[in-house]
Amino acid sequence: MTMTPLSKNHRRSIWLFLLMMIIAFPMATEGAGKTDVRNDIKCIDRIKISRDDNPWKGMTQTSRQEEMNKNIPAAQIDKETCDVFKHLSAYQINSESLLGKDKLRKKIVINSRYFSALEKADATRIPADSVKTVGKFLDTSFLSLSPRQLVRFLLDAQIITTYWHLESELCMTGEKDEKDGYTAVFTGVHRYCTNRCETQRLNFTIRINRHTGEISVAGQ
Repeated sequence: MTMTPLSKNHRRSIWLFLLMMIIAFPMATEGAGKTDVRNDIKCIDRIKISRDDNPWKGMTQTSRQEEMNKNIPAAQIDKETCDVFKHLSAYQINSESLLGKDKLRKKIVINSRYFSALEKADATRIPADSVKTVGKFLDTSFLSLSPRQLVRFLLDAQIITTYWHLESELCMTGEKDEKDGYTAVFTGVHRYCTNRCETQRLNFTIRINRHTGEISVAGQ
């Protein structure tokens, strides 16, 4: 049997087909096991957090930077000393931004009129039944921000971290507002990529003491 040599165009078509298959394979497997927040769960609030809105974007290249970023000093925030974040403009109190980036120190700072110094909490790694203290909200009348608004600010400002690399989708499944404190219960997922892209579930609560203003995160 005589084999007819492939033409140059035929060989090129085969190579293009193989190349397309190689490119398509990782894209097909990237979403394998992908899990979203279930639509049948009743959510009081649905929140999506993205690395595109990370106030510390460009400040996490080294482990030393990561460690330094955990501490958020309290400082005065004004246009002369700080850059502010457009996506957090809804959380202004009396036209004052709550989070800013100190232009001189290149450090993220929290508004000292309303907060003590804060420490970031990672809701993706907190063990079940463990509690991490974040700091204090100083307006214990909660007239400037309601407890629910405060929780939403802490999440949108990524002071309470809910993803590693890419994004998170959160569902507030419950809340309890009592005389002594406020508790918000969250479930959700976050997405990250290493050798392949993965999705991991989140379950945590945020608590605010109405007497002291103390903010904490607990694992579930």
